[in-house]
Amino acid sequence: MENNQNTLAGIEVYKLAPADIDHLFRRSGFNGNNLSPFRYNAEQAAVSSPSEGFKDIAGNPKFQQMARQLLEPNLRIEFNSGGGSAADDKYYALLVAESQGVLAQFTDSEQNILLVLFPDWEAFLNWWAGAYASKGMSGYQKVFPSAMEVEVLVCALHCIDIYRRSYMESMLDYRSGVNLTLTTQDFVQLLKRSLGSKDIRWLLPTLFEITPGLKNSSIALKPEHIQRVAELGFLTDKEGIITLAERSRIMGTEFITSWMGSFACQAMALINGEERSVSRVFMAMTAFTNHLISFESGGSGETRFRHQASNAQELINTLGQWMKALQKAIGNPAAGEKDAAQSKPEAPKKTEKNSAQNSAPNSALNNAPKVKFCGQCGTEIKPGKKFCGNCGTAV
Repeated sequence: MENNQNTLAGIEVYKLAPADIDHLFRRSGFNGNNLSPFRYNAEQAAVSSPSEGFKDIAGNPKFQQMARQLLEPNLRIEFNSGGGSAADDKYYALLVAESQGVLAQFTDSEQNILLVLFPDWEAFLNWWAGAYASKGMSGYQKVFPSAMEVEVLVCALHCIDIYRRSYMESMLDYRSGVNLTLTTQDFVQLLKRSLGSKDIRWLLPTLFEITPGLKNSSIALKPEHIQRVAELGFLTDKEGIITLAERSRIMGTEFITSWMGSFACQAMALINGEERSVSRVFMAMTAFTNHLISFESGGSGETRFRHQASNAQELINTLGQWMKALQKAIGNPAAGEKDAAQSKPEAPKKTEKNSAQNSAPNSALNNAPKVKFCGQCGTEIKPGKKFCGNCGTAV
């Protein structure tokens, strides 16, 4: 990010000192809310002076809009990145109901606050995909055909990590072959060690370390979960001996050779005056595809997931539909107007269904009254309709 204000294709960038936030509160008159990353410190404001960066933003006609988005947002999306060799990072996208603009907030290595104002979500997504997503390829083979319990995902990622571990061990031991077998007991013990390690060089710990709130999910591994992973082609399990199967070898090799890192995000919204977690997403990027995993709560309180493999454009389409649902949930009228004004490409068909709390991309937010969306493509479903008017899926 460049210092102070810069404009590139309609994107404005500002740099503030940490103490400028208190002056932003005083100058704007906003009190802040629980979704804002910042809190007002009156004592600090009384003894500090604003920086030159603050003077730049204070003289901008969009000052009140940016202050509103930063201090009293209606929607906050927290992004965490890391995993593999990727650098750890945390930033926010902040939106308000009355505007299409997206304010991204970063913190640099010197704790300065970088504000990037995008004219709309589409501009943010195009920038974000160019910076973080893999270009990927179309036609990646479907791995998980439907919504499944999160324990199935845990076992599958564990299989991928075990293959990576065995491959590296074979290199260190100068062996040409990779050991693909272990006992069921060792499989479970390694899984426990993996989750407890918090080591984000590995895929499974990365999932739990960077996905906000996922550690609070109840994980109860059962024999049927291992059986389900076997049905998906990750392993075979005979008489207490697990052998990694073709899917583990293929995806293990994919992550050995081309894992670019991961990101996770959680959307928090003010709906009817209440702060709610409305969506949670994890993505692992490789040279082959973007593995997008979204989470939802089942009817019995269990956590379920859906997986979608997308190239960059498919990912943009999917997250664009996701944002429409979020904007409608916070009462942004422009979201509906934009739908009517232009026809959007159909999103790839591996997206999320509605959920009780943490809805996924292309899902309806059940907390938004009288609004229902197709769980397959994200199109809004009119009251009384039994099929999606866009893709024909039964709802």
